Amino acid sequence: MNNFAELKFIEKIADKSVNQLLDKLKNLSSISMEENKILQPEVNYFKKKFNDALLYSFHLSEKALKNKRKSKKRIWYFNTEMKKTRKSLEGLFPHAARAWVLDGIIIKKQTAGIKYLLGLDSQEGALIDVLNSASSIALGAENPWLLMMDRIEDFMGWKDNVCTAYHPGLRQVFAFEKLRDLYPIKKNRNNVYIHMESSASIVNSIAIETVNAYAEKVLRLRNARILAVDGTWAGGFGSAREATGFGVDVQEVRRLGKTIWVDRSLPPPTAKFHREFMTKLKEKIEKKLVAGLYLEPDILGDLGIIVTDKKLLIEVKHLMKKNRLPIIVDCVQQLGRTGSYWGENVDAIFSDFDLLVVTTAKSASNGQPFGMVMMPKTIEKEAYPFTQITTNQMNGPLLRVLLSAELLKSKNLQKWFKMKSDAIDQVAKEENFDKKNLLGKYLNRGIAVGNNNNAKLVQIALLIEDGVLVGALPNAIRYQPMLFELSETNKNIARIIFRRVNKVLGGNVSDEVKKIYNLMQRVTTGLAKKSTKL
Repeated sequence: MNNFAELKFIEKIADKSVNQLLDKLKNLSSISMEENKILQPEVNYFKKKFNDALLYSFHLSEKALKNKRKSKKRIWYFNTEMKKTRKSLEGLFPHAARAWVLDGIIIKKQTAGIKYLLGLDSQEGALIDVLNSASSIALGAENPWLLMMDRIEDFMGWKDNVCTAYHPGLRQVFAFEKLRDLYPIKKNRNNVYIHMESSASIVNSIAIETVNAYAEKVLRLRNARILAVDGTWAGGFGSAREATGFGVDVQEVRRLGKTIWVDRSLPPPTAKFHREFMTKLKEKIEKKLVAGLYLEPDILGDLGIIVTDKKLLIEVKHLMKKNRLPIIVDCVQQLGRTGSYWGENVDAIFSDFDLLVVTTAKSASNGQPFGMVMMPKTIEKEAYPFTQITTNQMNGPLLRVLLSAELLKSKNLQKWFKMKSDAIDQVAKEENFDKKNLLGKYLNRGIAVGNNNNAKLVQIALLIEDGVLVGALPNAIRYQPMLFELSETNKNIARIIFRRVNKVLGGNVSDEVKKIYNLMQRVTTGLAKKSTKL
C-alpha cells in the first residue's frame, strides 16, 4: 500500500471500531442531534490534522535521509526560549519528577508521531518520536478517534463522575462489562475483578499486595514474597513500594533490612538462564518462600531488549499450577506491540492458567493517566481493604480505553504492525547492521550500542542531526515507533537509526555532537551515570 492507501486503511478500521462501540453504547445513553452537529466537524478536523501529521512524518524522514535536518538548537543549551523555560521548571519540579530525556528538552505540542520543540518553528523543531513506550502514546498523539471518545464523555456528563467509591455511575457498568472480555482466560471471565488506578506503579502494587494476601490467608504461607526478576519494575507505590526503576524501595530496605513484598533474585527468563531460573524457583517454592511470580511475559524490561523463552515459560506455568501459586504478568511495555492486545505469550501460554493476574497501564488509554489490573475473584477477595483505595479509583478515560482495546486487538492492524516489524529486520539487513545488536521483537525494540557513552552519542546525534527522538538506557537505545506510523516512514526511520548507530560505533561522530556530549552533565534516563569527557 502507498501512503494514501494506508491512511484509508487506518481510517476504515478505526471508524468501524468506533461504530461498533457506539452501537453498544446507545442502549445505555446517547448524544443529542445538537451535540452530534458539534462532534462531526470536530472529528473531521482532527482526522485531517492527524493524517497531515502522518504525511509530514514521512516528509521529515525523507529529508533526514538526505542529511537535511540538522539543528543544534534542539538542545536547550543553544535554544534561548527552551533554556528559559527549563530553568523555570527546574525551580518548580521536585527531583522525583525530573525524569527528563536529553537533560530536559521542552515539548511545545505533539500530533500523531511528531513532537514539536519549544523555541523552534514546525520545520526545525519537529521530532519524529520513537520513544513512545515511555509516554505510551502508541496510537499517536491527538488520535482523532480517541479524541471523539473524550468528547462523547463530555456530552454524556461522564468526565466529572470521579468519586466512584461513593457513587459509581452507569459508565462503570458499561465499561467494566466490556473490559472483562479482555481477560485472557475465556472460561474465567465471569470470575474476574478489575481494579483501575492512574498508573502502572499503582496497579502493579495492588497486584503484588493482593497476591501476597492470598498466599498468606489461603495458602498459609507466612514468610513468602513475590518472586521477580532482578532489575524489573514490579510495582512502585502504596505499601508495596517495589519499583527498582527509580529505587523507591530503598527506604524500606534501609529501615527493615529487606523488602517485605518482592524478592528479586531470579535471573532473566531466557534460554541462557533456563536451568538457573528453574532451580531457584523450585528451591524457594520448596522452602515455602514464594507467594507468587511476577513476570514480563514477552519482552523484559523498559526497553524490551530481552525476549523471554517460551519453553521456560511453559515449564514455569506447570510448576506454579502444581503448587497453586499465582502468576502476575506485567504487560505494560508490550501492550499491543507484540502480536496481540496482551502479547503473544499471554495468549499462547497463560490463557489456561487459572490463577493469572494481568496488569497494564498508559498504553491502554493511549497515554492518559490510567492503569488496570485484572485478577480472579478467588485471589482478589482475600486482600480487602487495599492501602491504595482512593475516591478516584475505578475511573479514568473509560470510553478511550474501550476504543484503544478494540484497535490494539484488531487482527488486521496487528498484521500491519507485524509487516512493519518485518520491514525493520529487512532494512537492518540492507544497511549491514549487525543483527545481534537489534533487540526485542515486533514494534518493541532496543538497539545495543556497547556502552552508555555510545548510547548518549547516538541519542544526541539522532536528535540534532536527524530530528529523531529515541530513549537511552544502559548500553542501548530504545526504539519503539508509534504504531500508526506509515510503512514508508517506518522504513526510513529504521534506515536513519541504523546508519547513525553504525557511524557512532565506527567512531564517526561530529564535533558538534561531541561538544553537546561534553556539555551535558547527564541524560536523565533514571539509570545512566556521568560519562567521561570526549
